[in-house]
This record gives sequence, C-alpha cells and structure tokens, in this order.
Amino acid sequence: MFDSQPWLCLPISKSILAAILLRVHFLNVGHGDCTIIEHPSGRLTMIDVNNSQEFDAETFAQELAEERRKLQAGNPLANAGIGMLAGVGTGVGTSQMGSLFAPTPTLLSGLGDLSGYTEVYARQKRELTDPIEFMKTNYPNRGLWRFVLTHPDLDHMRGLKRLSENVGFANFWDTKHTKETPTFRSNSADEEDWKFYQSLRSANAGKCYTRGDSLYAFGKEEDGRPGGDNIEILSPTPELIGACNTAQKSNDVSLVLRVHHAGRSILLPGDAEELAWDGMVDFYGARLKSDFLKAGHHGRDTGYHQSAVKLIAPELTIVSVGMKPDTDASNKYRQQTGKRVPSTRYHGNIKIEIDDNGTWRWFVDQNPG
Repeated sequence: MFDSQPWLCLPISKSILAAILLRVHFLNVGHGDCTIIEHPSGRLTMIDVNNSQEFDAETFAQELAEERRKLQAGNPLANAGIGMLAGVGTGVGTSQMGSLFAPTPTLLSGLGDLSGYTEVYARQKRELTDPIEFMKTNYPNRGLWRFVLTHPDLDHMRGLKRLSENVGFANFWDTKHTKETPTFRSNSADEEDWKFYQSLRSANAGKCYTRGDSLYAFGKEEDGRPGGDNIEILSPTPELIGACNTAQKSNDVSLVLRVHHAGRSILLPGDAEELAWDGMVDFYGARLKSDFLKAGHHGRDTGYHQSAVKLIAPELTIVSVGMKPDTDASNKYRQQTGKRVPSTRYHGNIKIEIDDNGTWRWFVDQNPG
C-alpha cells in the first residue's frame, strides 16, 4: 500500500477503509485499457474494457526467454524445443495488435520439452485481469451505472458484449465518430464485439457528451440537480470531432474525463494525442492541474504532451500498458511526476483511494524486485 508520501507503507484499519469515498482501479489487461471507478454515490463506472488475457508478442517472448534460462539452469538439455520457440522473437505466441494465435499441439509436437512455453501461456492467464471476473469478485451482483468507451479502438472494447451480458450497464457513453470497420484478428471475438457496439449505436443507446456539457460535471445529476459523480468532460469538442472524422484519427476523438473528489482530481485521457492536448492546453491552461494522471495512449510518445503534463503536474502518473513500446515516454513523465510512474505491466492492478478529507493512498498487486 502506498499513500501520499513516497513509497510509505502503513496498515489500514477498518475505520479508515469505511471513510474512503472514491476508489479507482486501473486493471492489468495487457495491451489495452480498463479503469473501474467506485464513486461516493455508490455507483460504478467502467472506462473501456479489454478481456483478451493474452500477453502481447514482445512480452510473451521475454517471459519465454526467462523461463528458458530457468530451465537451462536446472537442466541444460531439457529445453531444446523452448530454444526453437524463443528464437523467433516477437513471432512467438500472440499479439494484441494482430496475428494472435495459440500454437496447436501438432505444431508443437516435435519441439521437445514445452514446459517453459506452457508455464508462460498459463502465466498470462494468471497475471492479466479479466474485467468481468474482477467485477464479479469485487462487486458481486452489482451492475455498472455507466460504461464509457473513450474511443472506438478494439483494444478499448474487447469483451464489450460479454460485459453487457454478464455484468450489464445502465448508461453507455460514446463519441460521434465515423470510424470505418476495422480489420479483425482471426479466431477472436473482435468482430462480435464490434457488431454489438454498432448495435448500441444504431439503437441510439450511447450518450455523446462533449466539453461544455454540464451533465455529470461538477456534481450535477443528468436533470441538473445537485449530485452526480463529479465527472468533468475536458475533450473532445464538436469541432475536434469533425476534424478527427475528416482525418479518420480516432485517438484524438477520445473522451477525456476528470473525476473530482474532496479537492483531488484524476485525469483520464484515453488515447488523446497532440491535436486533443493542444486544444485542452489552449482552453484550460493552468486549470489542467490535476493530482493524478493516467498516461495517454498507453504511455507512448504520441500520447505525451509536454506542455499539458507540465500544467497537470501530477503527483502520480499511471501507465496502462502490455509491452513497453518503442516510443515509451515513461522517463518524460517521471520528470514531471517526481519519478512515480507505476505501470500495470510491472505492478499488476493499481488502485487509488481518496478519503472524504482529501487523504489519498495507492496500492499495487506486486512490486518488481
């Protein structure tokens, strides 16, 4: 457990837990996003979903190489087949971005001792979190008040149909994009999730809010009465949506949300990139200041905007990522975040809790050695 003092560990009493009013979970879903918010109102919000439970290709290869080293240390002759597998680099295993597959028994039959591969394949199921199962375990018999799809990329909606069937959501937030049908991975449920998503859109089930909408912002209910869940909509604007649709740039159409509680705020930018950040910097300036930031676009350079991050000046930046991208911007975030930039890749699920007096803590499932 971590609190507002760097890396300070303290026991938590039941009385303290009872006082917590805002709890935010950043789930370890590999290459993708899923954030679950337990609001002071008792409502639950899920922002994006990814339930594939498969390592990206680079992570799979790295884990396999490590398992190979362990096997060699115990028996140098035991893993000739593993060496053949590990030698193909990122072609091994599966990838969230495309050619995801599990090698068949026929393919693997002549590759020797496959215990290393088997262990890594099982590990991805153990270590990556299934959002639906997380909901059932942590919030049994409860549905979501709202599901927010920040933008229409598949790594933000994998499992949407299953989520609806097994957990359910009363409200659906969407954006007025015109993204064309994407290319689907073979042997996956991507096409089914996309079709289900399109059925929600066709039924006008989605609420498409933009900056300036007062609903749910700053403690208002949908009908304008005091209450709500203190969700502020920073982006997009109708003008930005039009520009993104013309250019077919779905990342910049991302719903950028900021959740407030007890004088603290958490900024959740989806996959917002330069165009969206430019607009927010120009419009908000110093008002972008937030206590916590979820790094845009999985911590890539494309989601990092130096001027925006300087204005936000977060105490903690969380990166939801599967593999460490070639354009990783973690070090840039550390320059603005007091070096505290935990990632779901290395720490597993990450949780922030904010009391009604503004005291905050953060927790991780695991600490890398």
